[in-house]
Amino acid sequence: MPEQQEPHYMTVGELADKVGVTVRTIQYYDQENLLKPSAKGSRNQRLYTEKDEETLYKILCFKFMGLSITEIRESLYGFDETPAVKLLLDKKIADVEKEMSALMKRFATLKNLSEAVKNDTEVHWQHYAHMIERFQDEGKYIWQLSCSFEENAYREQEHREAEQAQWVDEYERKLAIEQFHKLIAESIQLIHQQEPPESEKSQNIAKRYLQMQSQFGLDISKNKHHDILITDTANNGMHDSFSALRQDVTAFMQQIVEIYRQNRKESTT
Repeated sequence: MPEQQEPHYMTVGELADKVGVTVRTIQYYDQENLLKPSAKGSRNQRLYTEKDEETLYKILCFKFMGLSITEIRESLYGFDETPAVKLLLDKKIADVEKEMSALMKRFATLKNLSEAVKNDTEVHWQHYAHMIERFQDEGKYIWQLSCSFEENAYREQEHREAEQAQWVDEYERKLAIEQFHKLIAESIQLIHQQEPPESEKSQNIAKRYLQMQSQFGLDISKNKHHDILITDTANNGMHDSFSALRQDVTAFMQQIVEIYRQNRKESTT
């Protein structure tokens, strides 16, 4: 029989340096019964193996995905096959998309509240509460689908009721929001992957966008206030990550749509 090789042990400090975490982090996972040492040295040192190192990476991945300590503990002995990991990732992607939608809607509401307070001479909490309530209705305005912010938009709310006739059907509103946010998320992913605008994936995004434009009335070229994602028209001199992301997505969408239309034009001539 072949002689069994003695495992290579690492101290908690060596493991921490190798993985790129603090010793305290590993100690915390030990206390939470997530990562117990495989052995102890002569001075009662905690010793870890390469298998423990892999478990630590697994814990860190689960933590990034948003799993709680209890969920991580319950999942440590599973997810050893790629299909299971893919299902978990898909679920977490769906969760993040919902969080992004809620966050962008909250952001737009807060920006409009800020404009209201800035222009009011007195504080009117009842009015602000009513504004918040109105903005929580996802189907209130078609351009809220893109989480756009228009300066003093709250003052225009009562003048747009006529535009809402086509949004009577609640299911259609929710479907449009879901499809639009999914399109944005996929566009961001392609941008980060540096996907060429003429590629099949990019052109599929363009095709679906134009279908949505026809179905729901979306139009990235309508005007500067109706760009994809968040448009801050307030002159505050801030250029945060939301603004940069909006510009990147808008530019990407305009480019792929232009290429798609040109290809369609050439194919018909």
